[in-house]
Amino acid sequence: MRCCICHSENHSFHIETGPMMVDVNKDRSYRFLHCKHCESVFLENPIEEQDLSAFYSDYYLPYRGEKAWGKYAGIVRRQDHLLNLKKFNLVAKHLSLKNQPQVKILDIGCGKPDFLYEFKQQTNAECFGIDFKSAQWDNPKYAGIHLSEESAGQFNSTERFDVITAWHYLEHDYDPVLTIHKCYEHLKPGGLVIIEVPMYQGLLAKIQKKYWQGWHTPRHINLFSFKSWDFLFPKSKWKIVDHQKYGTLDPFILWWLGRAEKNNIIWNTDFDQHFFTLALLKCLTWPLFVLEKYIPLGIQTVIVEKK
Repeated sequence: MRCCICHSENHSFHIETGPMMVDVNKDRSYRFLHCKHCESVFLENPIEEQDLSAFYSDYYLPYRGEKAWGKYAGIVRRQDHLLNLKKFNLVAKHLSLKNQPQVKILDIGCGKPDFLYEFKQQTNAECFGIDFKSAQWDNPKYAGIHLSEESAGQFNSTERFDVITAWHYLEHDYDPVLTIHKCYEHLKPGGLVIIEVPMYQGLLAKIQKKYWQGWHTPRHINLFSFKSWDFLFPKSKWKIVDHQKYGTLDPFILWWLGRAEKNNIIWNTDFDQHFFTLALLKCLTWPLFVLEKYIPLGIQTVIVEKK
C-alpha cells in the first residue's frame, strides 16, 4: 500500500479507531498507517468513496449547524459568525483586496457555505463553492453564491481564481495530490491556496489517543505532518508563504467532540441538553487552549502561492 502524499510503501501501524460521530456500525474499526518517508498518516482500510455518503446523514453535526442546538441556536450562530470572520480576516491578510478588480474565490468542501456568505458580505467578490453533498444550500441567503455538488477531483471550470480555500476538507480527500494539481490549474499566477486541517502531531491527539476527533473515521483519509506540505507543494510550482501550527477552528471543539465520543454520546439527538456542560468545560480548559499559538494542540494552516 502506498502513501497518498509521497507514494512511499515504507510505513508502519499508527493507531486503530472506531467510526466517529455516528450511531450505527460502531463495531467496525479502522487502521491508520504512518509513512516513514513524509510522516503523513493515512487509512489502511478506507471505505469505498461511493459508500461515503452513508456517513454524511442528515443528522451529521457539521451539516446541522446551529439547528442542532435548539434554544441555544442563537449563541451557536454567533460563534459560527465569529469563526467565519476569522477565516475572512486570514484570507484578507494574505490577499490584497484593495484597488483590485473583483476577486474570485473558490471554497473546496464548502459544506454549509457560511464562510462564502461572510466573504461576500465583506467584499464584492464572486464566490464559488463545491462539495460532494449540499448542506442547506436552498437557503435564500446563499442565492448569490455559485454552488456545485462535486468533488475537487471532478471540478472543471474555465474560471481562474485569486484564492482557493479548503477549511477541513483535504483530510477527507481520497486523492489530495490530484486536488492540489486542480488548484494549480484553476489559480491565477500569484494566486493563493489556504488549507486548514487537523494536526495529529499536536498535544490533544497524544492525550485522547483513539478518541481524538481529528481522526474522524472513516471520513478522514489522510492526516498531514509538518513535512507533508513539501511533498504536496513542490518548489518548482509553489511557494509556501506561511505554515501555522494553529488555525481558525478552536482545537477545543475537536477535544470536546472526542470527549463526547468516549462517553458514547448519541449523535442523532438535540444538543441543547449538552450545552451547559460544553460551556463549563470551555471555561475550565481555557488556560490550556489560550496557548494554542505556542503549544501545537491539533490544528494547522498552510498558505501557499502559485509561482
